[in-house]
Amino acid sequence: MNYLRQHWQEAFFLLILSAVWFAIGWVIRDYSLTSNPDVALFAQARQELLDNFALEMPPSNELTYAAVRSMVDQLNDPYAAFLEPVVASRFQADYTGESGVVGLFPEKINGEFVVSIVLPGGGAEKVGVQEGDVLLSIDGVDLDETKTEGDAALLLRGPVGSAAQLVVRRGDDVLEFAPVRAVRSVTTKLQILDGDVAYFAHHTFTSNAPDEVGNALDNLLAQNPKAIIWDMRSNGGGSMEAAESILSYFIEDGLLFTAELKGDQVREFVSNGDGRAADIPLVVLVGEHTFSAAETSAASVQDRQRGTLIGEVTFGKGTIQNTAPLVGGSALQYTIAKWLSPNGTWYDGIGVSPDIEVTDDPATREDEVLQFALEYLREEIGN
Repeated sequence: MNYLRQHWQEAFFLLILSAVWFAIGWVIRDYSLTSNPDVALFAQARQELLDNFALEMPPSNELTYAAVRSMVDQLNDPYAAFLEPVVASRFQADYTGESGVVGLFPEKINGEFVVSIVLPGGGAEKVGVQEGDVLLSIDGVDLDETKTEGDAALLLRGPVGSAAQLVVRRGDDVLEFAPVRAVRSVTTKLQILDGDVAYFAHHTFTSNAPDEVGNALDNLLAQNPKAIIWDMRSNGGGSMEAAESILSYFIEDGLLFTAELKGDQVREFVSNGDGRAADIPLVVLVGEHTFSAAETSAASVQDRQRGTLIGEVTFGKGTIQNTAPLVGGSALQYTIAKWLSPNGTWYDGIGVSPDIEVTDDPATREDEVLQFALEYLREEIGN
């Protein structure tokens, strides 16, 4: 009996001790949340509204979303954004190269999302979407003042073969369209020009891009070309790791570019030694739609004197973004670093200038930039 009483007393003591530590844990947790006066202010204001606001209250998560968006707006970072769950999920699929496209580009003008480009042969053109149409919603998500051009672009993407449900305004009419999403190719137009010049157009640096570009190069190199034209005039950029891998096909060793992070931290991106196309004459075509990681790649080729840049000045995005997952499936996108060319040049706001500036004439069917590149290479390779 004494043993049982002692055992019960020990168990009771442990139970009390556990309860005390549990209470201390909650106190510490609450203290950590409210010891920051900014966090405490937000929590207090939010709770005050939830408890006492007499009119119709927006959903609780919308209050939080609005607060985060306002915080992002204060960063003076043109590439910072708060991605709500549906947009964040599309971003992840897009990053891995799994999403399809409908062939249109929206531009936010005076708070409205105006269709600025409808690509020939794309899903949008096939169903009748026109340039100048105003996008009102995509897949049931309203394009209100809180949405960005990036949000609209991601909402347009989705599983290949699925239909994007679009509601647009055209004049006084509200119309509905359902263009089918098609595969967004990393590379297109793989061909041998003039008998011995390999050409390919490269459109994005998604995480699957190194494999696709590598396969494209292997197919072209198997035909023993005397030179390569790498066309990045319509490349929207993407992963810097993908840029590092793809540049390694053309530059066998050494520094490719650097990233300057917070606190004077520096990360060097260097060639992995692949070098499968390192010894063949190279021309890179660039233009105003050469963006982000594509600009980084062009600057690396130029600084390392690996090839010749032909075309027009690139867009001028000299920063790298991080996309951090948040509670509830949302995400926060913000600038995490500057990228610098091998020579230490930061191209933000100025773009990468080509070695030879050539402008394409939109009034003609001929691609003057490509034609000039072929003539230039013909002189370089001697026939």
